[in-house]
Amino acid sequence: MTMTQPGPAQSHGALRRAFIAYDRTMGGLDLLCRWAIGLALGGAFLLLVFQVLVRYVLPFPFPWIEEAAVYLCGYIAMIGAAVCLRQGFHLQVDLLQDALGPQAQFVLIFIQNIIVIFFGLFLVKYGYRFVMLGWGQTSPSSYFLVSYARMAMPVGGVLIILQALVMGGRALCGLADARRNPPHPPAGGQIVDV
Repeated sequence: MTMTQPGPAQSHGALRRAFIAYDRTMGGLDLLCRWAIGLALGGAFLLLVFQVLVRYVLPFPFPWIEEAAVYLCGYIAMIGAAVCLRQGFHLQVDLLQDALGPQAQFVLIFIQNIIVIFFGLFLVKYGYRFVMLGWGQTSPSSYFLVSYARMAMPVGGVLIILQALVMGGRALCGLADARRNPPHPPAGGQIVDV
C-alpha cells in the first residue's frame, strides 16, 4: 500500500486546524488568567481592608500584609498584560493601520506581534536573572521570599509570548484569507455600511 503526500490545500487545512486548537487552548489559559487576576485583586483588597481594621483594634499592624498586596499587584500587572494583549486592549495608534489596505494591516499586526514576542523573551531572560539575584533573600517582613515576587516577570513574559503567538497566527490567517478572497469594491449604486 502506498501513501500519498498531502497536497498544499490539505496541509494548509491541517495547519489551520492545529492553529485553531492552539488558539482555543490559549483561550482557556486566558480565562484562567482572568480568574487569577480577579482572585488576586480580591485578595489584595481584602488584605488591605483587614490591615486597616486591625490597626484600630490591635496596637500593632501586620507588616507582611502590605508586602503581600504589593507582590500580588506585580502578578496582576504581568498577567494582565497578557490578557490585554489577547483582548486587544493595549494602547495603539490606529492612524497608520487605518491608512493601509487589509493585507498590509495583517502584515503590520504580524510585525507588531513579533516585536511583542521579543519583549516577552526579554522579560523571561532578565526576569529569570532578577529572580536568581534574590534567590533565598527574604522580604523586610521576613515572611516572603523575594524571588516569589520577582517570579511575576518571567511568568508574565511566557504568557505574553504565548498570546502574541496567537495574535500573530491570527494575523497570518487573516492575510491568507485576504489573499484568497480579495475585497471587491462596491458596484455603482450599491449601499455600503460605514
